[in-house]
Amino acid sequence: MALTPAFACASALLAVAGAMKLRAPAAASGALRAMSLPAATGAVRLVGACELVAGSWALASPGRLSAGLVAAAYGGFAVFVAGLLRDRGRRTAGCGCFGSAEAEVHPIHLVLNLLAAGAALAAAISPPPGVTEVIAHEAGVGVVLCAGVAAAVYAAYLVYTAAPAAWRAYRREAA
Repeated sequence: MALTPAFACASALLAVAGAMKLRAPAAASGALRAMSLPAATGAVRLVGACELVAGSWALASPGRLSAGLVAAAYGGFAVFVAGLLRDRGRRTAGCGCFGSAEAEVHPIHLVLNLLAAGAALAAAISPPPGVTEVIAHEAGVGVVLCAGVAAAVYAAYLVYTAAPAAWRAYRREAA
């Protein structure tokens, strides 16, 4: 059960990112264009739908395949972010991960994507119990788990979207 919270957070965050891309695909299209990749709005929405389905499936029923899909998604995001960061001229462009709520690409995006990929890879090797299974066996523990995962997902969302600007403001103040 030790892996359940981390994997549930990664899965839920993937689903949230997918839903936000479905709602507002323009930022992701711009990031894809910056990397000279196909950037059609329909393609971004398809990716968002896949993220929403994979994240929701992994959250509801963690298994080797669902965890593998989540790991592959975050691994792909890490490669994409590394590509954006490689060229300093593209660094200020957002990655489009969270639709219109996106901030500039920052190395912390790369770190978080790698951590989420690692948690999902560990879950693919040894699938943890799902949130629904925890609730079925220990309702009190399940409620606390759900609250903790929801808080962690929101915190991770803020780190992706607000931390780069906060870090930049802090560095300006220190200078």
